[in-house]
Amino acid sequence: MKNQRAFTLIELLVVIAIIALLLAIIVPALRVAKEIAAGSVCMANEAQLGKCWLLYAEDNEGLIVDGDTSDQFDGRSTYTRTEGNVTVNVTVRNWVGRPMGPNNQDINDTLNDKIRGFQVGALWPYVSDPKAYHCPVDMRHTKRAVYPYNSPTGNPPGLWIGGYRTYSIGKTLSKRPTDSGDSTGEMRVEIIRNSQFVNPSDKIIFLEETDGYGWNHRTWNMNLKTPNWVDPFAILHNDSSTFVYADGHADRHKWVNKQTKEMAKAQQKGWSAVDPGTGSTEDWIWFKRSYIPGKIPSTWN
Repeated sequence: MKNQRAFTLIELLVVIAIIALLLAIIVPALRVAKEIAAGSVCMANEAQLGKCWLLYAEDNEGLIVDGDTSDQFDGRSTYTRTEGNVTVNVTVRNWVGRPMGPNNQDINDTLNDKIRGFQVGALWPYVSDPKAYHCPVDMRHTKRAVYPYNSPTGNPPGLWIGGYRTYSIGKTLSKRPTDSGDSTGEMRVEIIRNSQFVNPSDKIIFLEETDGYGWNHRTWNMNLKTPNWVDPFAILHNDSSTFVYADGHADRHKWVNKQTKEMAKAQQKGWSAVDPGTGSTEDWIWFKRSYIPGKIPSTWN
C-alpha cells in the first residue's frame, strides 16, 4: 500500500485538457454527421412524395397535381386567369390544403390542424403518413409564430404554431396567377402535364421551405429574369438542401455562394442572389436551370 502513487494536480489538469481537446474535435463532427443523417431521412421523405406525385399524374392522364396550397377547406382552388384574350375561372386539385380545425374552422393551433390540411390534399390517398411531409431538422412546429397577414377567411393576425410541412412546390407547377402579373417570368414557363418536362431527372418538383407564417403558404416563387430570390428556401443539411426531381428521385445540392447561405439564414423575401464579395450568381443560375420545367424562352422581354 505504501508504494501506491496518486495523480498529481498537474497530471489531472493535463488529462482534463486532452479530454476537452478531443471533445472540441468530436462534437462538431458529430453535429455534421447528425445533419447528414437527417438529410438522408429528408431525401427518403421527398422521394416518397415524388413517387406519389408521379402516380397522381399517371392516374389523371398525365395531368400533374397543382402545386399551390388550397385556401379553401376542400383542397381545391379556383383561379381567375386570362388565357389569350379570354378570362376564365379554373378549378384545380391542390397537393395539400390549409390547416383547419376538426369542423373546418380557420384554426392553426396544433399539429393535428396541419395534418387535416394534408388529408384534403390530392396526394394524401397516395402518401398518408404525415412524417413524409416533414424534415426532422425542421423544428418550427415546436415554437409559436406570428401570422403576418390576415388569414384567408379574414381573421386578424395572431400567434400560431410554427410550420410542420417542410416541402413546397414551385410556381411553375401551378396555374395560380402571380399577384403582380408575370414580373418574375414564372407564368411563361408553367406546365400542367408530365409530358411537358424537358430532362425530368434535372427538374425540381419539391424543395425545402421554412417560412414563418405558421405553414408554407401557396407556392415557392423565384425571379427568373434577374438574380433575385423572391422567396427564401431552407438550407438544413450542412450548407446543402435536398430536392426531389420530376423522375421521382431525391438528391442533395451543396451551395457555394455566401449570399445564398445568408438568405436562408435570414429567411427574408426579395434577397439578392448576387454574392457581394465576388459578384457570383452560380447558385441562382443552377437553381434557375433546374426550376424551369420545360422549354426556356429565348427572351424574357
